[in-house]
Amino acid sequence: MGGNVKSQVFKALAGAALVAATALGASVAQAQTCSVWLVENSRFLKVPFGMFHPDRSFVQGSTDARNNVNTVDLPVNVGVIKCGKELILYDNGWNQTDYHKATGTDHWSPLSKQIAQLGFKADDVSKIIIGHGHWDHAGSLDEFPNAVLYVQAEELRGIEWALNYPGHERIRATNVDKGGCSRTPACGYPPKTVDSIYGKVLRGKAVIVNGEMEVLPGVRIHPAHRAHTAGSQLLEVPTAIGKLVFGSDAYSSWEAIRDWEVANIQQTDSVQQFLAYEKCYKITGGYQNCVAAHEPLSYTDKYPLTKNSWVGMNGGRLAEITLAAGESSRKK
Repeated sequence: MGGNVKSQVFKALAGAALVAATALGASVAQAQTCSVWLVENSRFLKVPFGMFHPDRSFVQGSTDARNNVNTVDLPVNVGVIKCGKELILYDNGWNQTDYHKATGTDHWSPLSKQIAQLGFKADDVSKIIIGHGHWDHAGSLDEFPNAVLYVQAEELRGIEWALNYPGHERIRATNVDKGGCSRTPACGYPPKTVDSIYGKVLRGKAVIVNGEMEVLPGVRIHPAHRAHTAGSQLLEVPTAIGKLVFGSDAYSSWEAIRDWEVANIQQTDSVQQFLAYEKCYKITGGYQNCVAAHEPLSYTDKYPLTKNSWVGMNGGRLAEITLAAGESSRKK
């Protein structure tokens, strides 16, 4: 889909009923407790730690545990959230295997088959809330035909600005362009991913969100613009262990949230990333219930929220984080 066409589509939708109002009415329904699982859709292998978490850069010969790790494996985590009869995905992984080959990705399986390990069907997913539109977070939308996509208007504006930038070609370069990209404005938005996002929009299966929005009683989207990309968004979820906040790549690293350090800088304003961290502290009362997208310690005791874990298909890991009253364990 050409960039100018996308711009026209967005303008046409901007005034439509599909666009969510910023002002929110008071919810009359009582918030329910949700069950939550985490699924590792794939894993980036042997990523230089300092590229991901600058304050943890490798120093040759260092005896400091913070700086003596050269590379790490990064999971691509997807939240599976069941609130009553509603099944929500927070983030969406990616199924473009040619993109996997370009990034050293392994342990991938189709997300629809991964959630089947929890007893869920792809057709049961009613909502997909993407933390942002990068290729590894919005790349499996076609596996969930019934689901409505929730994306920030500011994210679409950011994508369109970057892909249509009239100046230097490196500003609008994506991952599949000659020479690739690294932390540039259009990096993370290659054609198949953008087509997937706009496919939902054009088919009327998207809600374009302006700022904050309650999608179910107690389940609330919070804007975190420029905490990773132009239209990053968080998701607050009420559970039996207290509120969780999913942060996608605004919360790439749980250790970074704990230690107040930046992580996974892309189209990121570091001030906004810290403010996104603060949002989790305010909502949950600390950092323990902040759900990170790429934390290397995921599915281990060292990231306690995710320690109730097991290994599923193709080596991809899963974790049962919390269950609502009456919900049976789905751990295998």
